[in-house]
Amino acid sequence: MNKIKITYVLLIFFIFSCTKNNIITDNGDGISIEFLEGLNDDLNYQLSKDSNGFYELTLDRSENQTIQRIAGKLLKNGDPIEDLWSGPQPKKVNWESNLFWWLFEGETVANVTKTYLNSFTGELVYVNLPPLVNWKDVIVPTINESSYSGRETGIVNTVIAPIQEMIGDTMKIKMTYIHSITQKEEGSIFFEIVGERVFKDSTYIILK
Repeated sequence: MNKIKITYVLLIFFIFSCTKNNIITDNGDGISIEFLEGLNDDLNYQLSKDSNGFYELTLDRSENQTIQRIAGKLLKNGDPIEDLWSGPQPKKVNWESNLFWWLFEGETVANVTKTYLNSFTGELVYVNLPPLVNWKDVIVPTINESSYSGRETGIVNTVIAPIQEMIGDTMKIKMTYIHSITQKEEGSIFFEIVGERVFKDSTYIILK
């Protein structure tokens, strides 16, 4: 009788062990996210660092906003991420900046110019159209808040646009990737999201 009980217990343990080993879990091990050196993959637009290790960006004095592309990379074990639920598709990265500015009601958003060729004189004519005017007070971010990584490279880009009034400020930029932790049985096409894991990196830019 005791022998039968022992065999039964061992059989249950064996079945449980096999079932547990057949579950594949993607918990994000090996994932890394970081800013590229110089904050750009184009050498012509990389930013330099000061003696304290902060990046520097000189703002355009002739324009209200200065446009600068910022780049990072999102990889898993050195390659673009391929996960259980979306495969090798581009991954969404969220961006944050600590700097904002107000655009008030009645302020000009943009001046519009229409260009056309005069069919009678053959001359190129420029006509100034009524400007676009803001209709309510809004807070304007200084960074595009989301973008997607390159499927082949894992490189991800966004754009910052600080304004002249921010000269002397320090911009903190944070990039975040939220990885869905998934499980599925080996050989199955169905999966279950059981949690999430957050990966992030940050950097600083002194506006000059």
